[in-house]
Amino acid sequence: MNAIQVKTREPSAGTQAKRLRLARLLTQQELADEAGVSKSEVTRFEQGLPLPLNSKRKILKELWSVKEEK
Repeated sequence: MNAIQVKTREPSAGTQAKRLRLARLLTQQELADEAGVSKSEVTRFEQGLPLPLNSKRKILKELWSVKEEK
């Protein structure tokens, strides 16, 4: 009997970024403000549309940063 192979795709970086943003309870505008990019750049990144690498880096850096509570 032949085994059925199921191919699974890893979520895109944009999809993962959106999940992380939502887990942090941030709006796209809040993330954009904190990362120093426009809201449309955050939207484009989450949708997997072309975006300059520098903008992607800023968004991901902000999402991965650990904020200290004061």
